[in-house]
Amino acid sequence: MQKIHQNSEGIIITSKKWVYKNYDEDIVSRLSVQYDISRLAAAVLQNRGNLLNNGLQMENKFYSYSLLKDIEKAVDRITKALQSGERITIYGDYDADGITSTAILYMYLTDRGANADFYIPERESEGYGINLSALDIISEKGTKLVITVDTGVTAHDEIEYAKSLGMDVIVTDHHECKNVIPECHAVINPKRDDCEYPFKELVGAGVVFKLIEALEGGKNKSLLFDRYAGLVCLATVADVAPLVSENRAFVSIGLKNLASGGNIGINALLKATKLDGKPITAGHVGFILAPRLNAAGRLSNANKSLELLLCADEQKAFEIAMRLSEENEQRQQIGHEIFLQAVELIECNNLHKNNVIVVAKEGWHQGVIGIVSSKITERYYRPSFLISIDKKNAKGSGRSISGFNLFEALTYSKDYLSRYGGHALAAGLSLSSEKIDAFSNKINKFAEGVLSEEDFEPILYIDSPIQKEDINLKTVEHLSLLEPFGMGNAQPIFSYNNAKVSYITTLSGGKHLKMVVDKEGIKLEAIGFSMGDKANEISFGDVVNVAGNLNVNIFRGEKKVQLVIKDIKKQGFQ
Repeated sequence: MQKIHQNSEGIIITSKKWVYKNYDEDIVSRLSVQYDISRLAAAVLQNRGNLLNNGLQMENKFYSYSLLKDIEKAVDRITKALQSGERITIYGDYDADGITSTAILYMYLTDRGANADFYIPERESEGYGINLSALDIISEKGTKLVITVDTGVTAHDEIEYAKSLGMDVIVTDHHECKNVIPECHAVINPKRDDCEYPFKELVGAGVVFKLIEALEGGKNKSLLFDRYAGLVCLATVADVAPLVSENRAFVSIGLKNLASGGNIGINALLKATKLDGKPITAGHVGFILAPRLNAAGRLSNANKSLELLLCADEQKAFEIAMRLSEENEQRQQIGHEIFLQAVELIECNNLHKNNVIVVAKEGWHQGVIGIVSSKITERYYRPSFLISIDKKNAKGSGRSISGFNLFEALTYSKDYLSRYGGHALAAGLSLSSEKIDAFSNKINKFAEGVLSEEDFEPILYIDSPIQKEDINLKTVEHLSLLEPFGMGNAQPIFSYNNAKVSYITTLSGGKHLKMVVDKEGIKLEAIGFSMGDKANEISFGDVVNVAGNLNVNIFRGEKKVQLVIKDIKKQGFQ
């Protein structure tokens, strides 16, 4: 049965179910000795077979690009365009993956002397994907070959229109495919049913990298990694792709490339965010760098972010990076306001009792509702769609929970939609505003046959309880060997059980929680971001189980082990 409670704002919050991962103590001991690592790191290593298979060091093995369906067709057509000087237009998307994919292919083609251009649609006026008016503009400029990146696999009508204008189309994409693939010169997408490529979770930038590899005939691979792996890494983390197999390898290599300063625009972004000169983690990419690249496409035009990645002037790049940071702050404020409005509509109309939350309002910013949908799903642990209404038209963005495939749900509900696309966990749609209620009923009907009450209870998977001998800097250092962390290889979560609260306070005006918990004389500092309300439930002397990530906090030059709290369970009062 789902457990819920209300915080001080009256917002309903689901409580988490803790599930401990099983591991064999004998194997953990063996791994600890074999790799000379701490007990906790060895426990995580055993829990995650994808890491164990390659040991602690990532073996940078990649599948052959030749396994991608249609890639030789694409190489032949692009080579012909390069040789004849035909105009090539790269058609991208306005998110971080689309921007970096566009940058990678544009950089490569222009290095090869191509007559190349790019086009990224504006979110507000044009919406997601290929649109007919954009194709008119591209054709009028003399384009003979359109190469899509991070989009296009469901754009049947638009591709037919492009062909009618005398343009060939090559699609490179990674989104879910519908039953029929567009009829064009080539469609490169590992998710095609007839594609033998073993790894299906490449992002758009990863697919573009494979295309470039093919154009190079498999040669100069180290040079390609030096130039583009950082951007592929950025796209992979930003798109919340699982960090396993090739994605893990791309991110492992790419994080080093980002830190080494190969791209002037990225260097400027690191300087603007005060990350220059520091080791870059997947967390830095996901929570600091990628949101700034996304900000331009969400609020205005993504060309500003693309200009940053292509910029050759350090001063200009820094100015663009600072503007993107300002736009990101603006995006955060707009998102917060929409979140509060959405929560009010959900609570007043009991929408949180539906299997799928569908909430709509006129005037919501279309570029921000996806982020807010993610927060709504996190808050209520239910699939959610936020829909922005503009008179008779509406556009929405959805986020899901484990076990509920949004793309399949939208396909089931397609009779009420004018357009839709995306992934299992994130998707977008367009529809007439008068069909919103019918869509909500239809997708909830689909959910009835898929979701059970147990699916609505969020689970916190815990790698291991913490023992007192685990609380030391060496343990945290060893855990870092298992990076990069992200989707598919989440940062390990540990629990410190039956510990007494010896200190508790709030920070940032009550927003964050700070505690010290004590067990058998061993103290552990803990901080809970956006958990200030917990201070009303927990007091000095309480006995708690606290779960979270272990890291190192540096304050005034002193290093201490710190637990970043994910959940707290009160055990009793002492």
